Amino acid sequence: MGTPIISLAAAIVLAGIQPSRGGVDEFAAIRQARKQVAERPRRIIYNNDGYDIMEGATPERFLANRLGQIPGTQVDTVFYCTGVTGLFTSHLPRVGETLDEFVTDSSPETDIGRRDALRAMKAAGHDPLIVAIDFCHENQIEIFFSLRMNDIHDSMPHSRPFLPRWKRQRPHVMLGRDGDFDRYPAHDPRAWWSSLDYELPEVRDYVFRILEDVCGRYDVDGLELDFLRHPKFFRPTLTLQPAEPGHSEAMNDLLRRIRTMTDEVARRRGRPLPIACRVPLSLQCAAALGLDVVRWVKEDLCDMLVVGGGYVPMAMFDDVREMAAFGHGHGVPVYACISASALDTRNEWAENWRAAAMNIWQAGADGVYLFNFVPDRPYKLLSQLGGTDTLKGLDKTYGVDHVVVDRFGGYQRPGIVAAGRLPVALPPDGWAQVKLPVGEDVAANAPSGKTATTRLRVRVSSFASGDRIVARLNGLVLGEAKPATPPEGTDAPPTAEGLLSQVGRSRPRTPPANTWLEIDVDPDKVAVGNNLVALRFSSSRNVDQPMSWDELELVLRYR
Repeated sequence: MGTPIISLAAAIVLAGIQPSRGGVDEFAAIRQARKQVAERPRRIIYNNDGYDIMEGATPERFLANRLGQIPGTQVDTVFYCTGVTGLFTSHLPRVGETLDEFVTDSSPETDIGRRDALRAMKAAGHDPLIVAIDFCHENQIEIFFSLRMNDIHDSMPHSRPFLPRWKRQRPHVMLGRDGDFDRYPAHDPRAWWSSLDYELPEVRDYVFRILEDVCGRYDVDGLELDFLRHPKFFRPTLTLQPAEPGHSEAMNDLLRRIRTMTDEVARRRGRPLPIACRVPLSLQCAAALGLDVVRWVKEDLCDMLVVGGGYVPMAMFDDVREMAAFGHGHGVPVYACISASALDTRNEWAENWRAAAMNIWQAGADGVYLFNFVPDRPYKLLSQLGGTDTLKGLDKTYGVDHVVVDRFGGYQRPGIVAAGRLPVALPPDGWAQVKLPVGEDVAANAPSGKTATTRLRVRVSSFASGDRIVARLNGLVLGEAKPATPPEGTDAPPTAEGLLSQVGRSRPRTPPANTWLEIDVDPDKVAVGNNLVALRFSSSRNVDQPMSWDELELVLRYR
């Protein structure tokens, strides 16, 4: 299913509006056209971080790196991010700078590769963003320009080439100062010092001019304002305190200014330019960051919502359901994020991706948003995740995320919404309980000629001889879970330390002693939606401290 590009004139006709040139009715038509575009079905939105410029010295090579894998899949929309805030790798800005200005021959090899590829493209008269737009439009795929509103990759010493000249010459525009990366632990938001201070008018004006430049010169189908890469805009957030009312209003003013600009561009080009915003998985968390999402939708400042950073994708059913209900109550579509940073895709861990996507659809979201997913080769997932019909009957592994918020990276920690996740302590006497969302009737969805099998798997720390773990599902005691060797590759989800290592801040870590246990479950006993899974621990030995329940999986296979 392709995504047709709708003209403003066509939208006006469909809406039955008679515009008067330059008058109020014309902008009413623009608003109506935006609404129609926003409500268009999007099965999968793929966020491309723009690093496909690597080894992309020609348009053909550039497209083959990632975008070439998209046509013919369920990806209806690409959100194309061309770099970090103010420093770009994959478009040629008039406001902002490009990475190749700062990379030397002694820089990391990957940066040199991007530098040389961008220079080769420019020398041949190609702008990577134009190449990407033309490719998407030729294949009936929608493409938005995505701006990371406060990317902090330039906080790390080894990523110094990503620190734009605009920041270097204006250290006062940042929330921290050079050296904070070593002054504070990685889980402290203050370590990520290069975040822009949105309280300053010159910062808001700079970000506005970047967007104005793109909208004025590139034929994009919309904008994404990515507030979760990374969620730190005002000084109170440095110490995990809520933003002040004046901060929220400053950000609201920026959104109003952007909306006025995009509607004017839409009027000139005769095609609507909707705005999507990526925000936390709860309105309360967003408000604490100074993001007044409620006002944005009430004032028609945002046409689509993307919710979540994707770092806790396995058990976000309730959060997605609440955000979807909020958005739909104001006529705004809602898409939920799954990030490859939280799901291991090295061996095509399709089962986890499928389960997370099925939960998203069951929770009422309008589609699935993929982040840090790099389709450098064809992936079946891109033709499966975009609907319950293509997910039905496929093997899945449902689960609950292991997230220790206090140890999560400070670059993302302020935006994490992780209620009801693991680990939890197993009391010496009594039950510990968590909610496990399952987005389908697992037995009814069995393909013809096959039946469903389901097995609960749990991982607990310090399990020893003489210990017993009894499992319960939705009030039904299943019996004793027995130790088992984990199937190949089924390690725990990435820890905070593991996520930090992906952005260059690894920490030594000694994995805790742990044991996987499992027990078969009657598929007919698995409910659609939240399942209450409980464990009871007992032991014949003296236990000095509570056992830790670290992982939970429901392995669904059709045989």
